[in-house]
Amino acid sequence: MKSTLAAQLFAVLTDKERARLGKFLRSPYFNRRGDIIDLYEWLRSQPSPLPEAATREEVWAAVYPGRPFDRRQFNYLVNFLAEQIEHFMAEEELQADRFQQRLLRCRAFRQRGLVAHFDTNARELSRDHAASPLRNAGWWLFEYQLQNEMFARLTIERRSGPTNLGAATEALAHFFLLENLRWSATARSFQSLAREAQPPVPLSAEALNAAADSQHPALALTYAALAAQADPENETQYRRLKNLLHQHVGFFPPAEGRDLYMTAINFAIRRHNRGERAYTREAFELYREALDSGLLTDNGLLPKYTYINLLNLAQLTGEHSWARDFLERGRALLPPGERDNTWRYAQAGFHFRRSEYEPVLELLRAVEFSEIFIQLDARKMLIRSYYELGEWPALASLLDSFKAYLRRQKDLGYHRDSYLNFARFTNRLMKVAGQKKAQRRQLAVRIQAAGSVAEREWLLEKLKI
Repeated sequence: MKSTLAAQLFAVLTDKERARLGKFLRSPYFNRRGDIIDLYEWLRSQPSPLPEAATREEVWAAVYPGRPFDRRQFNYLVNFLAEQIEHFMAEEELQADRFQQRLLRCRAFRQRGLVAHFDTNARELSRDHAASPLRNAGWWLFEYQLQNEMFARLTIERRSGPTNLGAATEALAHFFLLENLRWSATARSFQSLAREAQPPVPLSAEALNAAADSQHPALALTYAALAAQADPENETQYRRLKNLLHQHVGFFPPAEGRDLYMTAINFAIRRHNRGERAYTREAFELYREALDSGLLTDNGLLPKYTYINLLNLAQLTGEHSWARDFLERGRALLPPGERDNTWRYAQAGFHFRRSEYEPVLELLRAVEFSEIFIQLDARKMLIRSYYELGEWPALASLLDSFKAYLRRQKDLGYHRDSYLNFARFTNRLMKVAGQKKAQRRQLAVRIQAAGSVAEREWLLEKLKI
């Protein structure tokens, strides 16, 4: 039973949604079959998740007591319940969208010739929609749908005279341009991550040309984000994006506002990674602005990487008091299943950046992450902490295990070589610690000449003569 679509759909519903589903199924407008209600009641009586041992025959006996099992009839039963749950989910979405409900009401009035009712409702809906602070693509799509209904209503009575044609086509144009630019940005992001070409977005060049000189705030901001993403060397585009973000991010819902902020943050992070320290401050301030605006949380939860990045940037910019406060304040925002693990890792990083190495060792012993880059960072902190504390046997053992771990990772790209070089050079660093300046200088030259070395600056600092 657990493998049926009906059981899988039921499993994702919350307790409140399951209660509303019961009301839905008991309404004769939606369902007239009593056996569907019996199947629903059986599912609701079972523990969650549904036990693997729950057989179809057991379910059949609960719904049709005394009747012999009929596989075809059973399949009809569960398939019909699945259809009803799907219908319920769609109805829940519609009930949550009051504007869409009112638009459909207007359409029903128009199609039935209730012109006066249409005019009253469409006028009120237009007023309420215009009062929304949003002006993103979704806002313009709804505006187009509403204007389209109003245009259709006007053609009922006359084929000439004033219409809302201009308002309808303006809404259509803004929706198209905003969505086209958004998909162009998405394609560029995927191309960067996958390091391979993505299919071109149709009419993207035309959309870019049309949006380049737009004075519409939401469109200007979206264009600036795409321009900054496309040219990470162009500081003018970044400054324009940052300025427009401060002015107009409120035209977008939180998820889209977060994406726009992340475009600016990624620009700054890329420059920070090249050693441009002014951009370290830029990235931190952008992160902090987005956090204070409530844009970084999703359903009240803060992604762990955002939490970690904020703490690292705060310490790199000297904001140690803010970092100490956020270490605890942000802990409550982390996803419950990852909260303690992430907090320990972040706390280890906090102590590490303050050169407090003993707490680092204690905290990282209790950290378990499957994400490979967090594992790499944790082992890097352990290696440096052991070195700074002079724990030579523990360091030698960790370096051996780290090199073996890296050799097993075939998909790390240049990161694999970078960390392998770090481990090898740290091993040699131990060996030349008490030797002559010439040998230390020779190792420093080799480290400088190597193509890719994690923690190169730290290694060279330890070889200062």
